[in-house]
Amino acid sequence: MRFFCAYLSLLCVGSIVTSSEAAGTNYKKVPADATCLRQADFESGTKIISSPGQYKLCENIVFNPNAPLPGQTPAEDAFDPVFPGEYDENAFGLGFFSAIAIAASDVELYLNGFTIEQSEGHALFQRFFSIIELADSPFIKNAGPAQFVGDDDAFQAASNVVIVGPGVLGRSSHHGIHGNDNNNVIIQNIHFVDFEVAAVSLNNVRSLIIEDCNIERNRQDIPVLGMFSAARFIRPYAKKLIDLGYEMDLRGQRTTAAELYDNLINTINNVYEDVVNSGNGVIDQVAHPMEYELFHNPHRVVDGPCYAFVVHGKGPAVGGQGQIFDELGVEQNIVSKDITIRNNNINSIVCATNEIPAAVENGFVVNDARGSVFQFVSSTGDYHGISINEDGTYKGNVIADVQIMVAKAIHEGVLQDTPLVQTVINTIPPSMVEWASSNTSTYSPNYRCNGDSMHHVSKGIVVIRVEDTLGFDIFKNTISGVLNLSPEPFPHCASFHTGASYEKGSYSSIKLNDINNVDSMNANVVIGIDVQGDSQKVEIKSNEVDLKSQVGQDPTDEYFALRTRENVDGSSMFIIQSNKFVQDELILSNRRNLRSEAGAGGAAHFHRHLKEADLKNGGCPFSRNIK
Repeated sequence: MRFFCAYLSLLCVGSIVTSSEAAGTNYKKVPADATCLRQADFESGTKIISSPGQYKLCENIVFNPNAPLPGQTPAEDAFDPVFPGEYDENAFGLGFFSAIAIAASDVELYLNGFTIEQSEGHALFQRFFSIIELADSPFIKNAGPAQFVGDDDAFQAASNVVIVGPGVLGRSSHHGIHGNDNNNVIIQNIHFVDFEVAAVSLNNVRSLIIEDCNIERNRQDIPVLGMFSAARFIRPYAKKLIDLGYEMDLRGQRTTAAELYDNLINTINNVYEDVVNSGNGVIDQVAHPMEYELFHNPHRVVDGPCYAFVVHGKGPAVGGQGQIFDELGVEQNIVSKDITIRNNNINSIVCATNEIPAAVENGFVVNDARGSVFQFVSSTGDYHGISINEDGTYKGNVIADVQIMVAKAIHEGVLQDTPLVQTVINTIPPSMVEWASSNTSTYSPNYRCNGDSMHHVSKGIVVIRVEDTLGFDIFKNTISGVLNLSPEPFPHCASFHTGASYEKGSYSSIKLNDINNVDSMNANVVIGIDVQGDSQKVEIKSNEVDLKSQVGQDPTDEYFALRTRENVDGSSMFIIQSNKFVQDELILSNRRNLRSEAGAGGAAHFHRHLKEADLKNGGCPFSRNIK
């Protein structure tokens, strides 16, 4: 039996070195002469801060550039940047990725008691977005689903940044704050609400403080699944093929690019009409059954991995938990360093990670030109075919048809690589194009599992995820009201996305955190504090963990207040028994140094050792072998 990564952990850490002492909270006051940011500054798109200085919100902001008028059907380029124009085609090729992009040093941003958020319509159409991006691009060079930094350009990351409340970072289709390669970042006294993936996610950050923030909830009214992003991302390719007069056989019938493009735009607009214009917030199953089948989000929460705070090493945090970084990472500037996450209140994190079985051809997951998985089956529970018939013939759908046509045009050299129509990451092979062209040919996918709609490694819920990091303190945080709604796994897998931690280090701490009220519908492992990889000298002190009062009623439940892995350096693990752990500890290493056998809580702990079904190293669960 296999368990899909419906894993849930409240604190997940690895790669540990050096601790920093906490300083007292001392918020900066809003300067009277700080530059005002008003709604008018966002009418044409992202506000790029490219000069040092002090900035403040002077009214509530709803990010809604180039939007249709209320009640109107969106134009085919609604919400998109205008090219050529003020926005770089590489960085903004997939749309406006943030409301504010800080691409300078020595910037202070004061929310000043106001709220900034995506509009409902923009959040539907722009599925990758952060309220604040700490760079001029959402990805470093040679990373992400496109080339976001031109060959002759340099990635401009922010440094010496202070973002201070009171104020609200509201609805966002991905992050509240996101960044890469940043230095000296302070985030204080901010109210986060209705983000889909993470309140804060920073990769390769040096010196970070997140303190005194309140997370009310993640977004819990999301109308669409990740597959809707694929529909939005593939549009420019189909439009280009119209200009070229392109056509091909699909299901044995001649089909033009114009037909497919019209179908795609109509489908996207039907979703907008149901979700936004009708005011219902969901896709109408009766009026638009095809759109409902492909895109309807049954749980209304994010269908990929989700977090409150993420700190990761170099590059996007899309692989396994904690990739292979060691002491060389310090010299190579590919690990985060000196992280403090303290005194934050985190509530109501609800997620439902869907497993997207992805075909593998020539050793690669099959994805389109924008990195979206070519989806053969539904991801919402019964795994019925959405692009493949029961007899193995091509069924297709409004997205799959365009993905196949674009792949054929790329293989024939008809589509040339440009910033807006990038072609290099397509892995749909000619053999699949031939299959889709016929109405009689059959195909039997060789599925790779444990990935999401962009074939990122699924990691379930990790509320505070810190990895590839040299030195951190996580203390006085409260985590409550966490629920994992992930479905049971796809049963027909040939291989799996996996990951593991192998980090090294010397000292850090997890102290005075309160973790409670946690539940999961199908997760096989629910963990309060999870220490992974070759982590060293971790002090775990005075934490309170009570995951669920009903724990143990289901014999298949796996609830643990604390878990360490076999690679963790148990000789330097200091688990101080002033922790109050209601659930057991799962110790997958017998090298641990336990300072005392009974703690201030007075409870004895059962130490469950390595089970044959548990992988010995890192990740979500990366956890279960196949039986």
